[in-house]
Amino acid sequence: MRDIDDDVMSQLMIQSTADLFAGPAATAEALRRHRQRRLRTRVLGVTGVAAAAGLAVGTLAIPSGAASSAGTTHIAQLTAAQQTLYGLSAAAASFDRPAGRYVVMTEKSIDIANGSGNDDEVGPKTDVIDTLTGGGVTYQDIKVTGANGDPQPPAVLQAAKGTSPTTRQLDAMPTSPAGLRGFLLAQAKQQLTQAYAWEAQQAKKAGKKIPAKLPTGPTPTDNDLVFEQAAGLLWEPNLSPALRAALYKVLADTPGVQVKTGARDSSGRAAVEISRTDQVAKAKVETFENPKTGATLESAWVEPSGELLEDLYLSITYTNQIPANPYRG
Repeated sequence: MRDIDDDVMSQLMIQSTADLFAGPAATAEALRRHRQRRLRTRVLGVTGVAAAAGLAVGTLAIPSGAASSAGTTHIAQLTAAQQTLYGLSAAAASFDRPAGRYVVMTEKSIDIANGSGNDDEVGPKTDVIDTLTGGGVTYQDIKVTGANGDPQPPAVLQAAKGTSPTTRQLDAMPTSPAGLRGFLLAQAKQQLTQAYAWEAQQAKKAGKKIPAKLPTGPTPTDNDLVFEQAAGLLWEPNLSPALRAALYKVLADTPGVQVKTGARDSSGRAAVEISRTDQVAKAKVETFENPKTGATLESAWVEPSGELLEDLYLSITYTNQIPANPYRG
């Protein structure tokens, strides 16, 4: 199972009893933290989990008569938050996707542990995604091979194909708000179902008792799942204008979403802060957007313990050739 690894399993088993393994809430929490880790290591895999769960990108059927919970309700009067989100949608739709096969990103990650004094800052680091194959590389991981001691970029990006969504995969996603919400929700539920099945398989190997069906208990709401999927997808740098615009409309019709204008990201740039607190885990997911372009500047997660994780885009450029100097883009 490609997208559920030992990191998820260890979290699940920690929350298990000696006899039974973790229930649906713990499974959802492990998956959420797994998505955070994937973002922080640039293994985005937004479409990878769906493919592993048997959900082919672009083939999800959305009923034309979907209920209002699927985001089809006509909004007669927008709230201030919805007006801002629709404004971001319009801004995103007005900017063309830059040309270039390779996306070159410089980022910084910050992990602030509550009261521990073990704050961790990673970066700036430079990453490249091949939008044709989904492969990529973190340039700081390149060994020094040049005669002058400088790191030399590889002729071919080293990450396996498909570790990031390709342009073709992203462009196959629905761009109507109702269709995209349905796609994201189905994708999230497929992930949970697959994670639970994998967890049961591993627990059985470890000699734990396996219940006949999913244990009862608190589970993420549909709105929890949609928001986290949408916020994670916004971080993907190579979205089409139509898809990014649709994501903001999905968020505008998701209850519990909070919007703060006049905010700043951790580098001080002007931003619109969009956030929501998960109803089960009580973790707050935040994303900071450029108010003029709709582009994502930063993503952050605030745990109930006070732990803060931040991922900050310092720059994003596009090119048709792998950069000769990885540290200068």
